[in-house]
Amino acid sequence: MRGNKNVFFTTNDLVKINFHDYGIQLNQPLILIGGYSSSEVTWFAQIETFVNAGYRVITYDHRSHGDSQQVDYGLTLHRLAMDLKELIDYLQLKNVVLIGHSMGAATIMAYEELFTDENVSAIITEDQAPTFFKSADWLNGQYGKTLTELSVFIDDFPKTRLIQKKLSDSVKRTLGHGMKPFDFKRYRPLLQNVILQDWRPELGQEKKPHLFFAGEKSPIFPAIHAQAARELQNNPNSEVQIFEGCGHILHLEEIEKFNQAVIVFLNKIKKD
Repeated sequence: MRGNKNVFFTTNDLVKINFHDYGIQLNQPLILIGGYSSSEVTWFAQIETFVNAGYRVITYDHRSHGDSQQVDYGLTLHRLAMDLKELIDYLQLKNVVLIGHSMGAATIMAYEELFTDENVSAIITEDQAPTFFKSADWLNGQYGKTLTELSVFIDDFPKTRLIQKKLSDSVKRTLGHGMKPFDFKRYRPLLQNVILQDWRPELGQEKKPHLFFAGEKSPIFPAIHAQAARELQNNPNSEVQIFEGCGHILHLEEIEKFNQAVIVFLNKIKKD
């Protein structure tokens, strides 16, 4: 399901951000937020399902990603969070559901730090731990990376196999047609900024229901990060789901399972 031609809004630091808006405008808005180096096309298999479930669905490209303007400034999570806030304000959205994959999940945490979760109905994060670092007070010090190891991680990231399950030919074709080239060297500073963050204190401030997704075979994080993050968050309706056999991009590796899990969770919290 595709929208019309590319639509843009301009941020307060003069960056053109590409977005698409699907469904009935009066329905509850659901924003799909991509990861580092991805573009909005990676959400193509979610749009129709979520629109049919009664949501207004918005996808967009981060600055310097996809069809958004390529710039060498504002390459920080907090600037991405400001871009998200400006998109919400531009579309005059209320009571939004935020779904973020990887860096998109970290963007949500930065958004909440800056603007709180007052205008947020629910949060869904996909395979993103609150910290990359190894420390005694996170996962018993058994997982994570040192600063030196993270530097190697950044070097290796463009070659990392993020997906563990085989994608269908139709999914591959859609991604191949829609994905835009990404300059990993030019935008290395953004990934450097992402890995230096620690969102554990912010999770303790969250008030809204949060669904934590993780991939059992993710090459980025151990799956146990999801439960550990859930235990930092105080909303009784928050949940954890681990996708067996999946890598880092659950919404492409298990499309139907991902879509239904999101809908079931959102329906459940509406009743509570």
